[in-house]
Amino acid sequence: MSKSALTFSSLFLLVGTSAPSEVLAESGSGTVTYVPVASETMQDSSGKTITRDHLKGVILASDPGIKFHLATQDCKGTTVVSAYGNDLVVKGYCDAIDRDGDVWWLWYDGTAQGSTWGILGGTGKYAGMTGGGTTTTEKPAPDGRFVIHWEGSWDIP
Repeated sequence: MSKSALTFSSLFLLVGTSAPSEVLAESGSGTVTYVPVASETMQDSSGKTITRDHLKGVILASDPGIKFHLATQDCKGTTVVSAYGNDLVVKGYCDAIDRDGDVWWLWYDGTAQGSTWGILGGTGKYAGMTGGGTTTTEKPAPDGRFVIHWEGSWDIP
């Protein structure tokens, strides 16, 4: 075998013979209804109120064909409100588990009006998933339950 044929054969084996994988680009919207399961509130020396929350929720996609429709979600986050109550910052992360047991993670960063969110990764059908979007928040119920409206787009390899 010639040197160039051997080099080509080696390169062919290294690169592989599989076709490039397709990326599934999706977008959607829906709601998540959350129930607070734990909360801890404190004040710092400047009068800011700091609240750490653990929330459980269920994702409802507007299109039931979206893979994570009816997935359950656990979120942990911290809300900081200024002493005057006019400044609110909330940041945290969530995991979601679908009915097949596949998991994906996201971060969120927001204000009283809503948040931006981004996907951190996933397992199974969500492995390699990327994307993000925005949310708006409904006024909470007296017992602390609340609903967010989400929209976004994501790519799944």
